Amino acid sequence: MNLKSGGLKVAMYSGGKESVYAALLEWPVDLFLFLVYDFPRPSPHIVNIGPAVRFGSLLAPVLVKKLTRGRELEEKAELLRRLGAAVIVAGDVDVEEHLKYMEKLAALAGASLKEPLWGIDHEELLYKEVEELDFIVIGASRRELLCRRVGRDNANEFAELAKSLGVDVLGERGEYHSQVVAVKRLGATAELSCKDVVEVGGYHIAVL
Repeated sequence: MNLKSGGLKVAMYSGGKESVYAALLEWPVDLFLFLVYDFPRPSPHIVNIGPAVRFGSLLAPVLVKKLTRGRELEEKAELLRRLGAAVIVAGDVDVEEHLKYMEKLAALAGASLKEPLWGIDHEELLYKEVEELDFIVIGASRRELLCRRVGRDNANEFAELAKSLGVDVLGERGEYHSQVVAVKRLGATAELSCKDVVEVGGYHIAVL
């Protein structure tokens, strides 16, 4: 880890395409921060935390932190202060409450916030992402999307399928979740595929 006198650039990381692409737009980053929440429904990212951390570590050091329910904001801010974070990078696109939350976190942590994806058209962003990376769908409200590997060659087909199913092409509101499996410019690849599928409350989750 590059402990610079000016502080660290910390990217919020889940393994998903927006978290990785935002970091790439602000590259280099010093650290990926993977936060483990206590969700009512299992998170596809937390179910697949092992593959997510292994892939992330091909790009940058990954720090995993389990958060206490009800104290998430305070614990994140405290950790970022202890790390000496000067810049926080996040991959929000257009969910206003997420942006406001990240702005509050950055203020509490004494860091500046970079949101390089904010306001980009969803379909345009999907096509920008696949110029840099490939991903696999690890959670979806529609079973037809699950376990699909998406890259430059089939992004249009994936977008059309998502739209035909009434799903946002980016999955910005949780319609689907992704795990990045290749970052082209950094030469990072992982051979990941679905080993099992579980359904929780009508939501489909892949186990890699």
